[in-house]
Amino acid sequence: MKKIAALLSALLALQLMGIKVVYGQKSQYIVATEADDVVTHFLFDMVSEEFSVEVVYKDMPDFESVLGSVARGESDFAANVTHTDDRDVLFEFSAPTNIEYTYLFSPSGVSLSEAEIIGVPKNTIYADLISHNFPNIKLIEYNGYEEAKNLLLSGEVNGVVDAINQLKAMLTIGLDAQLLNDQISIKPVSIISPKGQNKDEIQRIVDFVHSESMQKKLRSHISQYQFDIRRDALRRDMLVLGLRSHQTFRVKLENAYPYVEYNDKGLVRGISADTVKQACHLLTFTCEIVSTHDESWESMYGDLIDKKIDILAPLTISEQRKNIAYFSVPHYFPEAIIVKRLGFKPDVYRHVSELITERIGVVRDDFFDELLSQLLPQKTFIRYSSQEELVNALVNDEIDYIAVDKATLNILLKEQELLPITQDYSIESFHSSEIALGFPKTTQGEVLAALFSRAIRMLDTASINSTYDKQPDWRNTLEREQDLANKTKRLFMVAIAFVLLVAYLLYRQANTDSLTKLENRRALNLKYSRGIKPWQTVIYLDINDFKQINDQFGHDVGDRVIQTYASIIRRNWKGNWYRIGGDEFILICSKPLQDKIKILKNLKLFSFYMAERDRDLSVSVSIGVFEPRQKEYTLREILIRADEAMYQSKRKGEPTFVDTDS
Repeated sequence: MKKIAALLSALLALQLMGIKVVYGQKSQYIVATEADDVVTHFLFDMVSEEFSVEVVYKDMPDFESVLGSVARGESDFAANVTHTDDRDVLFEFSAPTNIEYTYLFSPSGVSLSEAEIIGVPKNTIYADLISHNFPNIKLIEYNGYEEAKNLLLSGEVNGVVDAINQLKAMLTIGLDAQLLNDQISIKPVSIISPKGQNKDEIQRIVDFVHSESMQKKLRSHISQYQFDIRRDALRRDMLVLGLRSHQTFRVKLENAYPYVEYNDKGLVRGISADTVKQACHLLTFTCEIVSTHDESWESMYGDLIDKKIDILAPLTISEQRKNIAYFSVPHYFPEAIIVKRLGFKPDVYRHVSELITERIGVVRDDFFDELLSQLLPQKTFIRYSSQEELVNALVNDEIDYIAVDKATLNILLKEQELLPITQDYSIESFHSSEIALGFPKTTQGEVLAALFSRAIRMLDTASINSTYDKQPDWRNTLEREQDLANKTKRLFMVAIAFVLLVAYLLYRQANTDSLTKLENRRALNLKYSRGIKPWQTVIYLDINDFKQINDQFGHDVGDRVIQTYASIIRRNWKGNWYRIGGDEFILICSKPLQDKIKILKNLKLFSFYMAERDRDLSVSVSIGVFEPRQKEYTLREILIRADEAMYQSKRKGEPTFVDTDS
């Protein structure tokens, strides 16, 4: 009884200390793992702490041996195993616990799309995945790190694909490591146990691993592990290449926000500035900024060419510049756009190549100077020393167009709300640039470009870029505008409605014939002030003997005759209609006339019933027709020729067509 009481007291004490006690749980787990399998070690270290169980790691030479140890019952668990139907026969599988961080290791940084022969570890899912996504790649299987290293060093393969447990070893021998999880669909992995064993244990472990806090810790631990391994390998290679920690390099940064911004104390910030500073910190270099906020781009660029500085940023990658500088990998990819003054030539051009007659400004020797010179080879540009001078020239009407990237325009408009410039939306974005760091065309410059490229790949460039390239928050802006509009609308709704109504009535009155409600001569002149298109049919109508109708029966009857004929026009004509005189009408249609003979017959003759005299009045109409033709005429020319045809119709008694060949 005393022993039982002591045991219960011990269990209670453990629970009070926050240590979970699971009845029936093993006191020790044997976990099969490969060397440097950081994920397995972290998972089961946390399990050991959570459940107060001893974990013994059994190191195996390769993944196949890990599976064999569990299958034979020599180990209780293994982690990072992908489920397959064949494996399901031998093992109990947990629900997926984590992704398997997978890399392509190579001497030259080759990608899978460029590779021809790739090594993969035996008995893994990688062979099937690569064959499915890259069927042209030849695969060679290997067992363990030593075989993989021999394949790489002998040149038998372009690279090998393996898990995170090989990251440290591969980077140590100077290989490049490219994460593949965003390139091929790699299934999440599970914890396994011998078939029919440890089912309850697996479930308890998985429930713990799936907890929010544990998933956060796992992601954080793995991210930091990868970063530390890459950083240490980078710094080691830096020393091997003959460079020193805290070695000083001269840097020039162009004062062009969002890439670089100088404050009053000469300190810098921005997309390229932060990238340079963070990369220098990773490499333990002392990067001395020797440029000033007012130094011209021409001066900085000249110093790079003359090898007076070690780093220049930002520098847009181009084929022409590759002859005079080495580049890091790009860290930002802006879209180039054309900017103009507000209201200047709306919707005129569709492509940059059409701007041959316009005044275009550029910053001397910058990327857009080079790019636009290629797109407009015969064009003379107006050149300025800085972006500030360039924008001021556009505002002051010295030039009509400039090329910038979207981020730069957004910043300009945000900082100067009344700046009267805008993107020319009729001209599409014409180039996607690659912003990088530039290095002199020297042996050291080539080494620095390679080292800084590796450092930049380790940085969170997306976070750096988003800090400065703030896209307009159109949703919030719209909501604020709508709120203001709603408040204003309550005050001015009646006034606005009244003004609109009056404007509409005045417009209708000015452009509508009051008797027939057809449009009038003013409306005709407004609509066709630029001429009649070649494909448009024009008909000139004149009611015969209309003066006699007025004289004999009175103007009231004449007005009703006009109204009756207007109704006939509406029923028979699918186009525009105008009353341009007392008894004259113009009809215009943009589509080919269907049933032309029938329409003209219905318009040529109509009957008007005079109730006061109980008699029908037969009224005829002279018709001049100007059908579609080869060229465009002015409205005046069209009306003259259609009028002539109409008078011929009066003499002939039949609709007359204009001779379009004369």
